[in-house]
Amino acid sequence: MQVKRFSLVRVKENDKYADSDFVAVEEPLNIRICFEKCEDFAIIMRTPGNDKELSLGFLYSEGVINSINDVESIEQVEDNVVEIRLNNPVKVKVRDLIVNSSCGVCGRAFLYTLNILKSDLKVKKELIFSFPEKLREKQSVFNISGGLHATALFDPQGELLLIYEDVGRHNAVDKVVGKLLLENKVPASNYIMQVSGRLGYEIVSKGIKAGIPIICGISAPTSLAIEIAEEAGLTLIGFLRGKSFNIYTHDERIY
Repeated sequence: MQVKRFSLVRVKENDKYADSDFVAVEEPLNIRICFEKCEDFAIIMRTPGNDKELSLGFLYSEGVINSINDVESIEQVEDNVVEIRLNNPVKVKVRDLIVNSSCGVCGRAFLYTLNILKSDLKVKKELIFSFPEKLREKQSVFNISGGLHATALFDPQGELLLIYEDVGRHNAVDKVVGKLLLENKVPASNYIMQVSGRLGYEIVSKGIKAGIPIICGISAPTSLAIEIAEEAGLTLIGFLRGKSFNIYTHDERIY
């Protein structure tokens, strides 16, 4: 379940009355890493759904795995527990903290070295204009509760390939990356990622690590996001609204 109905009191001008509304669900997900034995690695606050993709994407962004080939199996053993069995032991420190749904970097053991993106992808600006509306149309839970972020993946023809929602914008990105890992499509050098919010370091760095050459957002990027995008060869697009957007780095991919 991704939404729950709660009682509330509405206030409108001179009116005050009892009502109810749907609210986005936030629950903990326990990610366990298994080799000879299983150990708790992290607890992520997230919206339930696509937990395997989220777990894989999170481990990838943490540098625990480099590809799907590092994973022997992945199983959702309980509603809020995912176990990932690895082919080889890894030296990682088990988390002693809860990863907040709004924080994509606070649980990370290190800030990974940037990949230099290699992609000949070029996209028409008219296709870019269409991305926010296509994303919004598919935000099924947001349309009910108004409380979720979303990340979508598009192909060069502007077709929406997949979309994930979550209370955490970074979780939504990890779900996309996890799906790409499951389909062995990393580096994802022929795709465009669209996010529903601002473009911070965490969002952009996750996209770079997955090899995505173009990232679009409806809001502003941060200074560090622009700097790492420039260094990595990423095309970073912000303020994508209506028939306009800003290209902050590597505009050669947009025509």
